[in-house]
Amino acid sequence: MNIAIVRKYLVIHTWTGIVSSLMLFVAFYAGALSMFEPEITQWAQADQRITDAGTDIDKLADVFFASRVDLPPRVTLSLPSETGIAAFHYEEDGQRFRAWLDGAGHLQSGPSPSYAAGDFVDHIHRQGGLPLTLEASEPIIGIVALVYGVALVSGVIVLLPSLLRDLFVLRLARNVKRMWLDAHNLVGIGSLPFHVVMALSAAVFCLHDIVYDAQNTLVYRGSPPAEVLPPVKRAPGVDVSDTRAWLSPSQVIQHLDAAAPSFVPMTLRYRLAGPNAATVQATGGDDTHFKRSPREGYVVLDLLGGDVVDTTYLAGQETGWGAWLSGFFAMHFGSYGGLPVRLMYAVLGILGAFLFYSGNLLWIETRSKRARQDPAVLERPRHVHCLASLTIGASAGCIAGLSLAIAASRWLARAPVSPEAVAHVAYFATFAACLAFAFLRGFERASAPLLVAAALATVFIPLTSLFAQFGLWGGANKSYASAYFLVDVLSLGGALLLLFVARIAQRRLRRSSSSVSSPSLHHTNKITQP
Repeated sequence: MNIAIVRKYLVIHTWTGIVSSLMLFVAFYAGALSMFEPEITQWAQADQRITDAGTDIDKLADVFFASRVDLPPRVTLSLPSETGIAAFHYEEDGQRFRAWLDGAGHLQSGPSPSYAAGDFVDHIHRQGGLPLTLEASEPIIGIVALVYGVALVSGVIVLLPSLLRDLFVLRLARNVKRMWLDAHNLVGIGSLPFHVVMALSAAVFCLHDIVYDAQNTLVYRGSPPAEVLPPVKRAPGVDVSDTRAWLSPSQVIQHLDAAAPSFVPMTLRYRLAGPNAATVQATGGDDTHFKRSPREGYVVLDLLGGDVVDTTYLAGQETGWGAWLSGFFAMHFGSYGGLPVRLMYAVLGILGAFLFYSGNLLWIETRSKRARQDPAVLERPRHVHCLASLTIGASAGCIAGLSLAIAASRWLARAPVSPEAVAHVAYFATFAACLAFAFLRGFERASAPLLVAAALATVFIPLTSLFAQFGLWGGANKSYASAYFLVDVLSLGGALLLLFVARIAQRRLRRSSSSVSSPSLHHTNKITQP
């Protein structure tokens, strides 16, 4: 390949990578955490669990519907699991309530928190860490995803001439730039299919509103076709509001087993108003097929006869369009194959964050080396200093901010403050503090302390569970669910990895300090030898 062409694509790859790297770091790291969104939510709400709730879902449904003179338009029943059963519904004022049966079989009810820590992590993922609403940030992330796609294509072209020679080479020598380049290339090529899927699907997800608006204007002339369920066929004069004629939850599950034996229902969402009243949408998983949402597939049944009304998003029985759409969503969400695939996606997400971080470090090393070769230049160029500080500050700030936001969601769950506001303040305040520290101290001197701070913030998650388990805070939590264990173990592993990287950064700083002619490191943009 002509060397001039490679150089042109190297310039394209470099600048598209730098422009998109930091937002993509946040999106990939938060996306890796969002693979465990339900577990994070359960962990954050562990101390709000109802430990004496009954387990008879049929009795709960009978008592709840019989107690209501005016039924809410939608009611959700969570099916028996280690986190208990309950009925969730919204009142006219928009407040969310939870109803359950106590140990004596009496119906109890109370406000239910609508905030979920897992949702907050997902929002940071979808926003790329921008302090904007989803509506404002998603188009920006969509454009960043397109730039990210250009960076992928140009990076592959740059690597083609040396692909076979350097693909599986990782030279751990004193040449730091060479080591970072080998690691960057290895991770980039090894996970290229994953990144292509992420870039394409993220662009579609974030820009689809713009596409739909244009389609409605140009194709449907302002009158897009309505998406409605097929009409439910019932005998004339049937009273759909008579709850005594409805199937019990157990009977609904029996009909569901007959229609889809491998489908595992998690919730039953009752639709009690509108043209398709007295239907129930069963949500659940089938790890042998793609699922429409990050965790669930859907099937709608008639509450009176148990007939299947709609299988558009029922795993394995979708329509042609539904199957294509579910596959497209599932490839982004990792909603197939169960826990092993979710763990794989989480690892790929972390490696993706490393890819963007290492790409910035390569640029920083290159510009610093060029400056060192010029005897007239005594300090690192200001733009290099700014990007270096921004890279370590934003990366450590994202990690520490998300960890503290998750922990704060549990510590302050019962405080008279908005839990969503608590999470936002914890994340963005930590993020801003890490950025400020990085700019004040400089890349070399800030790296190790910020990585240690991120590790301490992350280890605070399993420590919180430890305090609760032994009654050191919030009362003893005797019912330790498997979801909590997954969150605690992964957080502990992440904290240990961060401490390991911090140790490497500290060693490098010591070597750099001993190799420069001047021992003073008080200038944040002073050039140091790698």
